Amino acid sequence: MNANVGLAIQCAGIFLLTLLSLSMRGSIQSAALTCWTRAWASLALALISLFAGFHIAGGHKLFYSLYFFGEYAFGLLLIAGCRHLVRGGGFTSRYYLALIPAALMAIVLPYLSADFYDLFMLQAAILAGFFFASALILWPAVREHGSPGLRVMMSALALLTVNYLHYVPVFGARKGLWGFTVPAAYLNYTSIFDLILEVLLGFGTMMVLLEGVRREVEAANRQLTSTRDKLEFMARMDPLTEALNRHAFHSLLSRDEGGSDATTDGCVAVIDIDNLKQINDRFGHSVGDKAIRAVARAVRSIIRADDMLFRWGGDEFLVLMFKLREEDASQRMRSLNEILKENSERLTNSPVIISVSAGVCGFDSLSQLGDSIDSADQAMYGTRHLAREEKSRGAVFVD
Repeated sequence: MNANVGLAIQCAGIFLLTLLSLSMRGSIQSAALTCWTRAWASLALALISLFAGFHIAGGHKLFYSLYFFGEYAFGLLLIAGCRHLVRGGGFTSRYYLALIPAALMAIVLPYLSADFYDLFMLQAAILAGFFFASALILWPAVREHGSPGLRVMMSALALLTVNYLHYVPVFGARKGLWGFTVPAAYLNYTSIFDLILEVLLGFGTMMVLLEGVRREVEAANRQLTSTRDKLEFMARMDPLTEALNRHAFHSLLSRDEGGSDATTDGCVAVIDIDNLKQINDRFGHSVGDKAIRAVARAVRSIIRADDMLFRWGGDEFLVLMFKLREEDASQRMRSLNEILKENSERLTNSPVIISVSAGVCGFDSLSQLGDSIDSADQAMYGTRHLAREEKSRGAVFVD
């Protein structure tokens, strides 16, 4: 195969890599991608200039200078992209300052020898240095993360370093400098070797960028899931008492309907705050809110961790006590007023005595819960009626 054919194939391959990198910039915002896109574009222009230099005799030095400068720009931008990938930050114009000495060297180099391949020996050593420097920059990230994309990039950079270093003795051997010669046919395939390794490097950069996008999407999904969970939690919680609300209760029933938990037994208690309207009228709604919170706190002090407290209405609570006998649940409810009597003034910062009326009813399954709540509600009203009668008899006896 003619060397010019190999070079033309390499030009086409690098041009396609440039187009792929440009297309990714439309959806991925990355300083590393910006550097690598410009690097591939520089390499494509360099190879086109070299191809022109081989075929335009009159201006070959100009095209060689463009080739050398394009490859230096490729190496420097490749290093800059790796630095951004590992250390973060944005692309700044200061990176262009490094191109000034590269441009000066590119202008001078064609005049050092009339034989391009003598110049290429030096060029190959410089490019090997660029690839080696890029690999050194990536190495800490490879050790820390070891993602497939980073491993592919690291492998490609190592192979490119060795590949370009081996050009020094190979092209030196064409004139017998090292005491041996390399078949001319081998030199015709060097562009193909370069293209294969450069495509591997380009494939690695694309993998790394897509891995970054995947991590961002996964982080966004985790954030959305966390936000959704928080919103669902807030939707099921009463903000004043931090007890569950009716929505949470109905969600519980719909979730367990027909499931194994449908046979759960226990007791349900309905608790109503006595005379909350009078507390609001006399002391204000802020004290009334404190009274509601005090009742919720008192209920939590007598139920177990697995029991569930719901704010059922403005001054009404509902408690689900699983696997608890009705007499034990009733005994717990009877202790509420004693707790509230001892702590009402402290919890409300007002001279108010809070009391509640409670009714309890057992249930054998969640399907019976609606009837049990109605029965507990009736029992609560019965308890309140008895309490008022006892209070009235006590008032008459005092008189």
